[in-house]
Amino acid sequence: MVGERLWKPLALIALVALSYWGLSSWRYAVGHADGKGEADRTWQVKWSQRDAGEAQAITDNVMLTLNIMNQAVEANRNAKHQIALESQRAASDIKAAVADDDCARRPVPAGAAQRLRQYADSVRSGASATD
Repeated sequence: MVGERLWKPLALIALVALSYWGLSSWRYAVGHADGKGEADRTWQVKWSQRDAGEAQAITDNVMLTLNIMNQAVEANRNAKHQIALESQRAASDIKAAVADDDCARRPVPAGAAQRLRQYADSVRSGASATD
């Protein structure tokens, strides 16, 4: 008899409790999904910033390497130019020194001429190998 009178209020209380539990679970799931999405966006921003920083560092290193290589090429070019100028000066000094000498009019011995040609060829091949 007591059970016959209490089943309706107990069923109503159980229905309200289950509804409250279902609503709470749904709200928790929605809030958790929103929070997860926000966390994902935050991490995405951090990773994007990190990637951009790495790309900038790589670009800076490439530019620095190119500048160093350009400076080395320019220094090499200047050194070759100075060597060529010094060679021209030496040749003109030698021509001026032997211009009035009687040995300038005498033929050069064949052995000496051949040795000078070999030396000149080795100097030329050494200079072209460094280009």
